[in-house]
Amino acid sequence: MNTSEFQADRREALRRQLVKLPTLVPLKPAGPARPHPTRRVLLAAATATVGALVVGQISITAQSAHAAGVLRAVAEQSMTFSDPVPKPGEYLLIHTRANWGVSSVDESGTIKNSMNVQTIDVYVPGSPNEDWVLRRDWGDAAPVPMETEVIRAKDGYFYGGPWSLLSEEELDALPRDGQALYDHFNSQYDGGSASRDENNFVRITDILRLGLVPADLRAGLYQALAFIPGVNASEQANFDGKVGIAIGRTEPLRAGQRAEMIIDPDTGLVIGERAIMTYAAFGFGSNEVVGHTAIDYRIVDSAPE
Repeated sequence: MNTSEFQADRREALRRQLVKLPTLVPLKPAGPARPHPTRRVLLAAATATVGALVVGQISITAQSAHAAGVLRAVAEQSMTFSDPVPKPGEYLLIHTRANWGVSSVDESGTIKNSMNVQTIDVYVPGSPNEDWVLRRDWGDAAPVPMETEVIRAKDGYFYGGPWSLLSEEELDALPRDGQALYDHFNSQYDGGSASRDENNFVRITDILRLGLVPADLRAGLYQALAFIPGVNASEQANFDGKVGIAIGRTEPLRAGQRAEMIIDPDTGLVIGERAIMTYAAFGFGSNEVVGHTAIDYRIVDSAPE
């Protein structure tokens, strides 16, 4: 039965998995490298042996197996939680507070970096005949610096396309099985992002972070993330300080930039994101946070005019 009540035993189980997160140890080759046949390794359990599996020239650490187990546990938790659903006359408010990096180049060619705080409120009506409403405070950033805009649009088409990236029909058409979802995204790779794995991670998390995915699809998308090489798990706080499970991945071909999606283990809902430069690059320092958000959800009686 679905419930929004806190399930202490499930959360404690997730925390125990995180505490047992193995430390990365660089692999030391035992001898000359030998060619190995290419094959896929499915990381199916958080209790996988600590160490590393070597397949060809790819090292897959136990952290990836651990993350797969955590993601399956979060997927199960998602299915026990009843998502907040607005009644006619009500709205689901998805409130995002974000601190995003802004870069510019001065006349001398020097890169200038700063952080800009924005707030984004999306009001999803309980009645399908009502408009969605977007209220956005851009902070100091363009295109509307120091101003707050309010946009009303049918089905959330605020900027010419659906706010959820996919229409309701497209979301309904997606499979719910994790492997099938991974295969779906993987087969649509068209050369975007720095790598195929980064592209799969970004496209899945872009859908999840908007908070408009039904619980069964959300669970399947979490399971799909477990098939992406390099994904691992830790405890991190969102921009408002709420601690959750961070599912992250570092992209070697993007100067080691790490992207994390932070999940509330009580509900399976996404409560924030983080982006970190693990190396000094593009004017940012090593381990500098270049993006940090907090997301929460609640039912309200009205939306801005």
